[in-house]
Amino acid sequence: MEDGDWVLVRPPAEKDLWTPSLVKEDESSKPLKVTFGGPAKFWTDAIPIGNGRLGAMVWGGVPSETLQLNEDTLWAGTPGNYTNPNAPQALTEVRKLVDDGKYVEATEAAVKLSGDPSDVYQLLGDINLEFEDSHLKYAEETYSRELDLDTATARIKYSVGDVEYTREHFASNPDQVIVTKISASKSGSLSFTVSLDSKMHHGSHLNGKNQIILEGSCPGRRIAPKYNDNPEGIQFTAVLDLQISGDKGVIHALDDKKFRVEEADSAVLLLVASSSFKDAFTKPSDSKRNPTSESLTALNSIRNFSLRALRAY
Repeated sequence: MEDGDWVLVRPPAEKDLWTPSLVKEDESSKPLKVTFGGPAKFWTDAIPIGNGRLGAMVWGGVPSETLQLNEDTLWAGTPGNYTNPNAPQALTEVRKLVDDGKYVEATEAAVKLSGDPSDVYQLLGDINLEFEDSHLKYAEETYSRELDLDTATARIKYSVGDVEYTREHFASNPDQVIVTKISASKSGSLSFTVSLDSKMHHGSHLNGKNQIILEGSCPGRRIAPKYNDNPEGIQFTAVLDLQISGDKGVIHALDDKKFRVEEADSAVLLLVASSSFKDAFTKPSDSKRNPTSESLTALNSIRNFSLRALRAY
């Protein structure tokens, strides 16, 4: 390298920072936050929250919001030996074709080097929130979406008329739950519909305790199997608990799959989930775990906790 090829590298200046921005005005009093000027348009713009096992991507949409959920044991497939015993023979064939200059044939033969395709991670599902049509007319200048890195809390705020709406999302590690609090600055102004869905094969129902129970299964094979060769995949359950506050607030059950909240002051959603996964060597069909029982037990142990208690890390 010649002297003229050297360049001066300097630390980035404040003007170099691109939104979303990191804000730390006063280290003694101001929290560290990542801020956004509007709802996410792409998955990479959504805010992640999680506790190591459960996670969610928060988009911050208005008037509809989606929390995309995951649980770290949800995979397609079953334990097995994915090595290819014929790989050495295939490698010899590929090498000979390359030596002979038959590159197209070598590329085609190289497919034989691979074993069975590896299985893939699966998403748990979605929490869907649908607010009143009046939220379409929210004041854009009042909108804020942020990730508070000090408290690991995603927060969305905006105003419709003289009412400010706030949504807070965080994941507790000690209690293994994803928490959402929705509130309105004016009493009786919070109305919305909430549902729990999944792209996996599943069924859902309400249990009479303001809870949605979703039970599903992951594919036993990543590639669509023959009907008579479809092993049982990992089973999973997610339970969404709904609690509201306010003298006029009511909860209605819709289609035995979703809830409608009307004229509440605030609402708290608790999401717990479990699966039949035991370890990397146990087939889902041999697992003795009951994800529905485990999820309901976990929820019952925390559903009376205060938000302050759930925030304790």
